Amino acid sequence: SRRVTTSALDAIVVVAGGMTDEGALPRWVTPRLDYAARAWKGASADAGVKILCSGSMTPHKPPPMARGGFNLHESTAMAEYLMREHGVPAEAVLKDTASMDTIGNAYYSLCLHAIPLMWREVEIVTSAFHLPRTKAAFEWVWGMSPTGDVRMTFVSTEDAGVSNEALEARAVREAASVAALRENASRVTTLSAFNEWLYTTHKCYAVSRQHEIGDFSEMVDDPALKSY
Repeated sequence: SRRVTTSALDAIVVVAGGMTDEGALPRWVTPRLDYAARAWKGASADAGVKILCSGSMTPHKPPPMARGGFNLHESTAMAEYLMREHGVPAEAVLKDTASMDTIGNAYYSLCLHAIPLMWREVEIVTSAFHLPRTKAAFEWVWGMSPTGDVRMTFVSTEDAGVSNEALEARAVREAASVAALRENASRVTTLSAFNEWLYTTHKCYAVSRQHEIGDFSEMVDDPALKSY
């Protein structure tokens, strides 16, 4: 990873990476947030740089619960970590509580924050094992922004706490996901077409597939589950 020094930076987007069953952040997620906090502190004080925590929950296992019986969103836990461990003020932190996967991270961070706030330069942070898929997703989705080009710099952090077995299994899933993203990107070339694709075909967002949410049999024996 590297440290930001440019005053032109608008935001640091931190991609979520799962939760423990107890509702804690995994060891591979906290380095993403540690980097974002350092980068935020390294930006000029009057630049108004935001840290966007992007992520709701994974479809691969049940979410932990928060006070009052609400789902504990990954982005909520991430925001709390930034404030508690690094003293980042609440007004510098934004959340996306809608996305359930990497393509959702790209879409909702763009539509909920980047477009309304007219961001022009961002850093996008994730773990090294997740970087190729993140890059493919964000370049596709953000490349269709109606507000013009956004300069994106991708930052990878250490794969802390992920076993070799999980990394190997995850590498197979990541490669397949990158190939699928690139194939879809060749066919879906506008944001309106993307919206239709997402909400009619994607397991996490299409009404026609919502009955599939909560069925965890697909990954029950997959070592990659330990990295979600």
